[in-house]
Amino acid sequence: MTTFEYEIEIAAPVERVFAFDSTPENWPRTMAGLRDFEVLSETETGAEMRATYKLLGIATKMEMEMTVVEPNAEMAVTIDSDGMRGETRNRYVASGDGTRILHRTDYEMGDSLRDRLLEPVARRYNERQLKAHLENTRDLIEAEIEAETATPA
Repeated sequence: MTTFEYEIEIAAPVERVFAFDSTPENWPRTMAGLRDFEVLSETETGAEMRATYKLLGIATKMEMEMTVVEPNAEMAVTIDSDGMRGETRNRYVASGDGTRILHRTDYEMGDSLRDRLLEPVARRYNERQLKAHLENTRDLIEAEIEAETATPA
């Protein structure tokens, strides 16, 4: 099992950050590897999605399920595909005037020879993708807030 942990500060209230991050339609905007993203169903406590994840040029179809563990505090996403399965958990903590996301992803590659051979390179690639996803989330939220508060010239 591979684990990736990362923390990021976002200059926005917890409610705003959680609302953005728990809206699955925002994920393709922040994670370059997601393709053909489709929300299959949504409820008050989560959603089921299907997408293609490009990993080192290899397209893998995956099923995802998001669960709101605690509104404005924690969200979990399970990922299942032939080549990879795991879980991501984001905790949202007020930090001054902003929010700190405490991100943790635990996943394992598939059992095929190809998956085992790709694992060391895929680990580094996935870490870059997940870090970029969180940084892109921060950048988009902060840009939206800046645009809302900007005074017209």
